[in-house]
Amino acid sequence: MKKIIYLLILTVSGIFRTNAQETTKTAEYKVPAAYHFDYKVVYEVDRDDKKSPETMSYYFTKNGDYMSMESSEMGKEKDMNFMISTKDGLMITFGEEPIPKKQDQSRKVLKVMDMHSMMKGGAETIAALAKTMPKKDQADAEKKKPNEMDNFVKTGRTKQVFGYTAEEYSKNFTKEENGKVHEGTMSVWYAKVDFDPEMMFSLGMGSMAGGGAQSRMNQTHPNNMLGPGLTQKNSLMIEMDYSEKGGKSGTGMKVVSIEKTNFNKSTEGYFIKNYAGMSMMEMMQKENEEK
Repeated sequence: MKKIIYLLILTVSGIFRTNAQETTKTAEYKVPAAYHFDYKVVYEVDRDDKKSPETMSYYFTKNGDYMSMESSEMGKEKDMNFMISTKDGLMITFGEEPIPKKQDQSRKVLKVMDMHSMMKGGAETIAALAKTMPKKDQADAEKKKPNEMDNFVKTGRTKQVFGYTAEEYSKNFTKEENGKVHEGTMSVWYAKVDFDPEMMFSLGMGSMAGGGAQSRMNQTHPNNMLGPGLTQKNSLMIEMDYSEKGGKSGTGMKVVSIEKTNFNKSTEGYFIKNYAGMSMMEMMQKENEEK
Protein backbone atom coordinates (compact mmCIF):
# COMPACT_ATOMS: atom_id res chain seq x y z
CA MET A 1 0.00 0.00 0.00
CA LYS A 2 2.80 2.43 0.90
CA LYS A 3 4.48 1.80 -2.46
CA ILE A 4 1.30 2.92 -4.27
CA ILE A 5 1.14 6.03 -2.09
CA TYR A 6 4.75 6.97 -2.84
CA LEU A 7 4.35 6.42 -6.59
CA LEU A 8 1.29 8.65 -6.64
CA ILE A 9 3.05 11.61 -5.11
CA LEU A 10 6.52 11.14 -6.58
CA THR A 11 5.45 10.55 -10.16
CA VAL A 12 5.00 14.30 -10.51
CA SER A 13 8.74 14.49 -10.88
CA GLY A 14 8.65 12.10 -13.88
CA ILE A 15 6.55 13.78 -16.52
CA PHE A 16 7.55 11.25 -19.21
CA ARG A 17 4.05 10.41 -20.43
CA THR A 18 3.95 7.20 -22.44
CA ASN A 19 0.68 8.25 -24.04
CA ALA A 20 1.92 11.59 -25.35
CA GLN A 21 0.20 12.75 -28.51
CA GLU A 22 1.91 13.44 -31.78
CA THR A 23 2.31 17.17 -32.21
CA THR A 24 2.89 19.57 -35.03
CA LYS A 25 6.07 21.63 -35.27
CA THR A 26 6.76 23.15 -31.87
CA ALA A 27 6.80 26.92 -31.64
CA GLU A 28 10.05 28.47 -30.46
CA TYR A 29 10.21 28.63 -26.68
CA LYS A 30 11.80 31.68 -25.12
CA VAL A 31 13.24 31.20 -21.65
CA PRO A 32 12.08 34.04 -19.34
CA ALA A 33 14.35 35.98 -17.01
CA ALA A 34 12.70 34.19 -14.08
CA TYR A 35 9.87 31.79 -13.25
CA HIS A 36 7.52 33.18 -10.62
CA PHE A 37 5.56 31.04 -8.15
CA ASP A 38 2.65 32.11 -5.95
CA TYR A 39 2.12 29.13 -3.60
CA LYS A 40 4.27 26.53 -1.88
CA VAL A 41 2.85 23.20 -0.65
CA VAL A 42 4.97 20.86 1.47
CA TYR A 43 4.17 17.14 1.84
CA GLU A 44 5.51 14.47 4.12
CA VAL A 45 5.60 11.06 2.41
CA ASP A 46 5.98 7.87 4.41
CA ARG A 47 8.14 5.31 2.59
CA ASP A 48 8.91 1.70 3.47
CA ASP A 49 12.59 2.14 2.66
CA LYS A 50 13.01 5.26 4.80
CA LYS A 51 13.20 5.43 8.59
CA SER A 52 11.55 8.85 8.61
CA PRO A 53 9.09 10.59 6.26
CA GLU A 54 10.50 12.28 3.16
CA THR A 55 9.70 15.95 2.64
CA MET A 56 8.66 17.11 -0.83
CA SER A 57 7.85 20.70 -1.81
CA TYR A 58 5.66 21.80 -4.69
CA TYR A 59 5.52 25.29 -6.15
CA PHE A 60 2.41 26.45 -8.01
CA THR A 61 1.32 29.50 -9.94
CA LYS A 62 -2.13 30.88 -9.26
CA ASN A 63 -3.31 30.14 -12.81
CA GLY A 64 -1.59 26.75 -13.09
CA ASP A 65 0.46 27.44 -16.23
CA TYR A 66 3.54 25.72 -14.75
CA MET A 67 4.66 24.05 -11.52
CA SER A 68 7.75 22.70 -9.83
CA MET A 69 8.71 20.01 -7.35
CA GLU A 70 11.82 19.64 -5.22
CA SER A 71 12.96 17.12 -2.64
CA SER A 72 16.00 16.64 -0.45
CA GLU A 73 17.18 13.87 -2.79
CA MET A 74 16.88 16.10 -5.87
CA GLY A 75 18.90 18.82 -4.16
CA LYS A 76 21.88 16.47 -4.01
CA GLU A 77 21.96 16.03 -7.79
CA LYS A 78 24.25 18.43 -9.64
CA ASP A 79 22.97 17.73 -13.15
CA MET A 80 19.33 18.41 -12.18
CA ASN A 81 18.64 20.12 -8.87
CA PHE A 82 15.45 21.96 -9.86
CA MET A 83 12.76 21.19 -12.44
CA ILE A 84 9.77 23.04 -13.87
CA SER A 85 6.95 21.46 -15.88
CA THR A 86 4.62 23.53 -18.04
CA LYS A 87 1.03 22.95 -19.05
CA ASP A 88 2.21 22.79 -22.68
CA GLY A 89 4.28 19.68 -21.97
CA LEU A 90 7.70 21.27 -21.57
CA MET A 91 10.17 20.31 -18.88
CA ILE A 92 12.82 22.83 -17.84
CA THR A 93 15.70 21.53 -15.74
CA PHE A 94 18.37 23.47 -13.84
CA GLY A 95 21.76 22.03 -12.91
CA GLU A 96 25.47 21.96 -13.59
CA GLU A 97 27.62 20.15 -16.14
CA PRO A 98 31.30 20.03 -17.20
CA ILE A 99 32.26 22.58 -19.83
CA PRO A 100 32.94 20.87 -23.19
CA LYS A 101 36.68 20.33 -23.71
CA LYS A 102 37.25 21.70 -20.18
CA GLN A 103 36.07 18.81 -18.08
CA ASP A 104 37.76 20.16 -14.96
CA GLN A 105 35.45 23.21 -15.08
CA SER A 106 31.67 23.38 -14.76
CA ARG A 107 28.87 25.72 -15.78
CA LYS A 108 25.26 26.25 -14.82
CA VAL A 109 22.98 24.77 -17.47
CA LEU A 110 19.27 25.07 -18.21
CA LYS A 111 17.66 22.50 -20.51
CA VAL A 112 14.30 22.86 -22.22
CA MET A 113 12.74 19.54 -23.29
CA ASP A 114 9.46 18.93 -25.08
CA MET A 115 7.97 15.79 -23.55
CA HIS A 116 5.52 15.24 -26.42
CA SER A 117 8.32 15.35 -29.00
CA MET A 118 10.67 13.28 -26.88
CA MET A 119 8.18 10.43 -26.63
CA LYS A 120 7.35 10.30 -30.35
CA GLY A 121 7.60 6.71 -31.43
CA GLY A 122 7.68 5.56 -27.82
CA ALA A 123 4.35 3.78 -28.05
CA GLU A 124 5.45 1.87 -31.15
CA THR A 125 8.68 0.78 -29.44
CA ILE A 126 6.81 -0.49 -26.39
CA ALA A 127 4.30 -2.33 -28.58
CA ALA A 128 7.11 -4.00 -30.50
CA LEU A 129 8.77 -5.12 -27.27
CA ALA A 130 5.46 -6.48 -25.98
CA LYS A 131 5.14 -8.72 -29.05
CA THR A 132 8.42 -10.41 -28.16
CA MET A 133 7.11 -11.42 -24.74
CA PRO A 134 5.80 -14.98 -24.24
CA LYS A 135 1.99 -15.05 -24.10
CA LYS A 136 2.06 -16.09 -20.44
CA ASP A 137 4.18 -13.06 -19.53
CA GLN A 138 1.84 -10.78 -21.48
CA ALA A 139 -1.12 -12.13 -19.51
CA ASP A 140 0.72 -11.69 -16.21
CA ALA A 141 1.69 -8.13 -17.11
CA GLU A 142 -1.93 -7.36 -17.93
CA LYS A 143 -3.07 -8.63 -14.54
CA LYS A 144 -0.52 -6.49 -12.73
CA LYS A 145 -1.72 -3.19 -14.19
CA PRO A 146 -3.03 -0.77 -11.52
CA ASN A 147 -6.67 -1.35 -10.54
CA GLU A 148 -6.87 -0.06 -6.98
CA MET A 149 -7.78 3.55 -7.65
CA ASP A 150 -11.53 3.36 -8.37
CA ASN A 151 -14.66 3.23 -6.22
CA PHE A 152 -13.83 6.02 -3.78
CA VAL A 153 -16.96 7.72 -2.40
CA LYS A 154 -17.40 10.92 -0.42
CA THR A 155 -18.03 10.12 3.25
CA GLY A 156 -19.34 13.51 4.38
CA ARG A 157 -16.49 13.93 6.84
CA THR A 158 -14.60 17.24 6.71
CA LYS A 159 -11.71 18.89 8.52
CA GLN A 160 -9.85 22.18 8.43
CA VAL A 161 -6.33 22.14 6.98
CA PHE A 162 -4.34 25.39 6.92
CA GLY A 163 -7.48 27.47 6.49
CA TYR A 164 -9.04 25.22 3.83
CA THR A 165 -11.92 22.76 4.23
CA ALA A 166 -10.93 19.21 3.24
CA GLU A 167 -13.42 16.46 2.35
CA GLU A 168 -12.83 12.73 2.71
CA TYR A 169 -13.23 10.11 -0.04
CA SER A 170 -12.92 6.48 1.08
CA LYS A 171 -13.14 2.87 -0.12
CA ASN A 172 -12.96 -0.63 1.32
CA PHE A 173 -10.43 -2.97 -0.23
CA THR A 174 -9.89 -6.72 -0.30
CA LYS A 175 -6.88 -8.25 -2.01
CA GLU A 176 -4.81 -11.40 -1.87
CA GLU A 177 -1.02 -11.38 -1.56
CA ASN A 178 1.12 -14.47 -1.09
CA GLY A 179 -1.93 -16.57 -0.25
CA LYS A 180 -3.16 -14.17 2.43
CA VAL A 181 -6.29 -12.03 2.17
CA HIS A 182 -5.89 -8.40 3.20
CA GLU A 183 -8.88 -6.20 4.05
CA GLY A 184 -9.13 -2.62 5.09
CA THR A 185 -9.99 0.93 4.10
CA MET A 186 -8.16 3.66 2.23
CA SER A 187 -9.04 7.35 2.32
CA VAL A 188 -7.97 10.49 0.48
CA TRP A 189 -8.75 14.05 1.49
CA TYR A 190 -9.21 16.93 -0.98
CA ALA A 191 -9.51 20.64 -0.28
CA LYS A 192 -10.61 23.53 -2.46
CA VAL A 193 -7.69 25.94 -2.64
CA ASP A 194 -7.27 29.39 -4.19
CA PHE A 195 -4.75 28.28 -6.84
CA ASP A 196 -4.72 25.73 -9.66
CA PRO A 197 -2.86 22.45 -8.86
CA GLU A 198 -4.41 20.44 -11.72
CA MET A 199 -1.04 19.80 -13.37
CA MET A 200 -0.07 17.66 -10.40
CA PHE A 201 -2.70 15.16 -11.54
CA SER A 202 -2.84 15.51 -15.33
CA LEU A 203 0.94 15.53 -15.88
CA GLY A 204 2.16 13.73 -12.82
CA MET A 205 0.07 11.36 -10.76
CA GLY A 206 -2.30 10.68 -13.65
CA SER A 207 0.58 9.49 -15.82
CA MET A 208 1.47 6.67 -13.48
CA ALA A 209 -0.82 4.15 -15.18
CA GLY A 210 -0.11 5.12 -18.77
CA GLY A 211 -1.88 3.96 -21.92
CA GLY A 212 -4.62 1.35 -21.63
CA ALA A 213 -4.43 1.00 -17.87
CA GLN A 214 -4.98 4.70 -17.46
CA SER A 215 -7.99 4.51 -19.76
CA ARG A 216 -9.50 1.62 -17.81
CA MET A 217 -9.01 3.36 -14.48
CA ASN A 218 -10.78 6.34 -16.06
CA GLN A 219 -9.28 8.91 -13.76
CA THR A 220 -11.65 11.63 -14.96
CA HIS A 221 -14.46 9.93 -13.01
CA PRO A 222 -15.19 11.55 -9.64
CA ASN A 223 -15.06 8.15 -7.87
CA ASN A 224 -11.43 7.59 -8.91
CA MET A 225 -8.75 8.42 -6.35
CA LEU A 226 -7.45 11.14 -8.68
CA GLY A 227 -10.90 12.16 -9.95
CA PRO A 228 -11.41 15.26 -7.79
CA GLY A 229 -8.01 16.62 -8.80
CA LEU A 230 -8.93 16.32 -12.49
CA THR A 231 -12.64 17.15 -12.47
CA GLN A 232 -13.05 19.71 -9.68
CA LYS A 233 -11.47 23.12 -10.13
CA ASN A 234 -8.67 24.01 -7.69
CA SER A 235 -8.81 20.68 -5.82
CA LEU A 236 -5.65 19.66 -3.96
CA MET A 237 -5.00 16.24 -2.41
CA ILE A 238 -4.30 16.97 1.24
CA GLU A 239 -3.84 13.56 2.84
CA MET A 240 -3.91 9.82 2.19
CA ASP A 241 -4.68 7.34 4.98
CA TYR A 242 -4.91 3.55 5.13
CA SER A 243 -6.08 1.02 7.71
CA GLU A 244 -5.72 -2.74 7.33
CA LYS A 245 -7.59 -5.17 9.56
CA GLY A 246 -5.02 -6.88 11.76
CA GLY A 247 -2.26 -5.04 9.93
CA LYS A 248 -0.69 -1.63 9.50
CA SER A 249 -2.57 1.65 9.71
CA GLY A 250 -1.38 5.18 9.27
CA THR A 251 -0.94 8.19 7.02
CA GLY A 252 0.90 7.54 3.79
CA MET A 253 1.26 11.17 2.88
CA LYS A 254 -0.04 14.51 4.10
CA VAL A 255 0.35 18.23 3.54
CA VAL A 256 2.30 19.86 6.36
CA SER A 257 2.13 23.43 5.06
CA ILE A 258 0.41 25.59 2.45
CA GLU A 259 1.62 29.13 2.12
CA LYS A 260 1.70 32.04 -0.26
CA THR A 261 5.14 32.74 -1.64
CA ASN A 262 6.90 35.25 -3.85
CA PHE A 263 9.52 32.80 -5.05
CA ASN A 264 11.35 33.54 -8.31
CA LYS A 265 13.63 31.01 -9.97
CA SER A 266 16.08 33.13 -11.93
CA THR A 267 17.54 31.91 -15.23
CA GLU A 268 20.36 34.47 -15.18
CA GLY A 269 23.81 33.01 -15.70
CA TYR A 270 22.58 29.69 -17.09
CA PHE A 271 23.83 28.27 -20.37
CA ILE A 272 20.59 27.43 -22.22
CA LYS A 273 20.08 24.22 -24.20
CA ASN A 274 16.75 24.43 -25.99
CA TYR A 275 15.65 20.97 -27.15
CA ALA A 276 11.98 21.86 -27.66
CA GLY A 277 10.57 19.96 -30.63
CA MET A 278 13.30 17.29 -30.59
CA SER A 279 12.77 13.58 -30.09
CA MET A 280 14.71 11.68 -27.45
CA MET A 281 17.14 10.40 -30.09
CA GLU A 282 17.65 13.86 -31.59
CA MET A 283 18.30 15.32 -28.16
CA MET A 284 20.88 12.64 -27.33
CA GLN A 285 22.64 13.22 -30.64
CA LYS A 286 22.73 16.96 -29.97
CA GLU A 287 24.15 16.35 -26.49
CA ASN A 288 26.92 14.16 -27.93
CA GLU A 289 27.81 16.74 -30.57
CA GLU A 290 28.29 19.40 -27.89
CA LYS A 291 30.76 17.35 -25.84
